Amino acid sequence: MQAISDIHQSTQCSVYSVAGRSILVEAQDQWAAEAIEKLFASWYLTPEITTRAEPARMRLVIRSTAPPPQIPEGWQQFQIAGGGVCSTDGNSSYIDIEGSIIAISAAGFAAVEVWAKGPLDVRSPVLTRIMTYALAAVLRRCGLFELHSGAVVEPQSGNGVLIIGPSGSGKSTLTVQLAAAGWPFLTDDVLALSDEGADIRAWPLRRCFAITSETFASSNFLKLRTSLDYLKTQTDDKKQFVPHDVFGAGFKEYCAPRALFFSQIRSEPSSNVSLLAPGETMARLIRMNPWSCYDQATAADHLAVLSALVKQSRGYVLLAGKDLLDPDTAAKMIANYAQD
Repeated sequence: MQAISDIHQSTQCSVYSVAGRSILVEAQDQWAAEAIEKLFASWYLTPEITTRAEPARMRLVIRSTAPPPQIPEGWQQFQIAGGGVCSTDGNSSYIDIEGSIIAISAAGFAAVEVWAKGPLDVRSPVLTRIMTYALAAVLRRCGLFELHSGAVVEPQSGNGVLIIGPSGSGKSTLTVQLAAAGWPFLTDDVLALSDEGADIRAWPLRRCFAITSETFASSNFLKLRTSLDYLKTQTDDKKQFVPHDVFGAGFKEYCAPRALFFSQIRSEPSSNVSLLAPGETMARLIRMNPWSCYDQATAADHLAVLSALVKQSRGYVLLAGKDLLDPDTAAKMIANYAQD
């Protein structure tokens, strides 16, 4: 078992910047180096020039050949979204995803370390899930807190709009419709929140949008500009495309959210929006961010960012009906709440 203090000569070090923060990524074998390069190219992570003599940064280590550490017995365990088990003692955590192990703040290791179970296919959804959890843990230690949310900007006011929810809640569908209506976009799925003093900002993490075949079939805008052959398959039910190639409204590096929509899909013809009390908005954000409670090393700062987000925004429940499949209808409805 190799700790951060005993790095093998084959280690390749890279520094990536995101939202003004930098992380040092150490690949301890050739597969890990190639996997990092290919995976991070699909996220808003910018490579930087670095030398080993530079000051230490927050570190993420990944390898595929070394045996993983033993997870301590008797620790509290819980299931994580997407499949996997987290074991924690309140200070350190180990995540087991199909035999691959992520260690977070474990004694003797870097901030976050990954032991992949063999050289996984870099296109594997399992590897994407592993690296998403690992990267999110590193970013929390840099003051960036992940949220599963689409994000766009209302054109008239410049206000940021977040569409929050788990997989299948309509985030991507509504983000696509608003971008098709001319709203600047950030992401359709995963973003990071940060406290920049004057306000809470949302930063995109994923470069590609991922939509279902049903969403594509319902969007005349996409069908006129792309084809199913253009869309890259990631999983059996999700297709990826690069939004910068499709939408003319333009990409936004970040936004200050003012409206939070907790989306739920329903089969009704029309949609319904209802205002949430601040306490319920906070409760929903915490449910979407369980690491704000589980990761004690960052919990206080995480909860403070969520609380500040609630103060600068209004929260709504959006019961999304079929009418929001029309870009103009979606834009008109959401603008009514985003311009306040």
